[in-house]
Amino acid sequence: MKPALPVAASSPLFGQGSGPAASAPPARPGAYLLLLNLSTSLETQIGRWRQVAFDPGLYCYAGSALGPGGLAARLRRYASGAGRPHWHIDYLLPHADLLGALAREDPQRLECAWAAWVSSRAQATMRGFGSSDCACPGHLFLLGPATGAAAFIELAQRELAARWFPAHAP
Repeated sequence: MKPALPVAASSPLFGQGSGPAASAPPARPGAYLLLLNLSTSLETQIGRWRQVAFDPGLYCYAGSALGPGGLAARLRRYASGAGRPHWHIDYLLPHADLLGALAREDPQRLECAWAAWVSSRAQATMRGFGSSDCACPGHLFLLGPATGAAAFIELAQRELAARWFPAHAP
């Protein structure tokens, strides 16, 4: 059963399609937190990195989208599963339910600060995951049961000034 989450008026794939433009992530640089639900235990290869075991639960991945197309392009890519795996998160996404993203438009690279914020609220940090280009312990976190998603979203909206973008329309 999926957790009850705050819903913005949007169409599938982060506002792509006929939904109102205001509900889609901006095509500008910014930081994001992906929220994923993994319903069962999983052991999978993460690129050439290593074999990783994941417990079921709610996961949060911190990232930045500073390149062409900004947040809109990056989040749609994650939601569609298009393209060859490039980032560590690309290897986990096919096995998880992508709930949505918390995002904030900002030209500065905020992902490490956001990862530190999530880390202080997480049950576990997946060491080395998504942090090969920085000194952070990791950018993927196990938050706990998926039933805590709505409370986490509300807290991030308040403390990080982030907006919630559901991956798919309700």
